[in-house]
Amino acid sequence: MIASPKQKAFWFHYNKPLSLQRKKNMLTIHFDGACHFVEALDCRVPIKTRNRKIQPRCVMAGKASKIEIQGETAIVF
Repeated sequence: MIASPKQKAFWFHYNKPLSLQRKKNMLTIHFDGACHFVEALDCRVPIKTRNRKIQPRCVMAGKASKIEIQGETAIVF
């Protein structure tokens, strides 16, 4: 479990190179200075689309107080 006493920004995106390598859909989730690779995401906080000028061009972003990694799934609180 990755926890923070207050809510911090997180964002996630589809990871095409890793998905091709592992032959299954993979997501990259960034939170509190770390990045994690997961197959699924259970997001329990509001998120919104964020467009960027660099890759990845489109990401989903929000604020979370903690993220738990259970197997290949990230649960965002």
